[in-house]
Amino acid sequence: MKEQMTKRKIEQYGNLQREIIMLDAQILSAENDEEIVADYVKDYSTGYPKIITLRGYGSRAIPRLIERKTKLEAECDAVERYIEAVEDSVVRQLLVWKYIEGKTIGDAAQLVGYSYRQAKRIIQVFFEQMK
Repeated sequence: MKEQMTKRKIEQYGNLQREIIMLDAQILSAENDEEIVADYVKDYSTGYPKIITLRGYGSRAIPRLIERKTKLEAECDAVERYIEAVEDSVVRQLLVWKYIEGKTIGDAAQLVGYSYRQAKRIIQVFFEQMK
C-alpha cells in the first residue's frame, strides 16, 4: 500500500536533506576511524610471547547509519516525485522553489512572477485540497 503524501512530509524535505548530509559525514568519519588494539601472541620462531598491534577500520554503526540514510533518501524521493506530478505548473514551480530549493515564499513568488500574497494563497489552497 502506497503511503499518502502530507503537508508535513513536504515541509520536512529540507530537514531530511540536511540530515542526509549529516549522516554522510558520520559514515565517512566512522569509515576513517582507526581502532588500534594491542595483544600478546606466541612467536613460534622463538617460543616466547610478543606484543603485536592490530589495526582495524570501520564501526558497527555504519550499517545502521547507511540504513537510516537510505530511508531518508527514499522519503525525499517520494516528495520530489509527488511534486513533479502536480499538474498545475505554477503550483509545481512554487513547491519546487519553496520546498525543494529552500527559497522563501517571497523569493519563490518573484521567480514565478506572482506577489507574495498570491503565492502564499496558491500554496495554502494546494495544501487544503490535499486533505
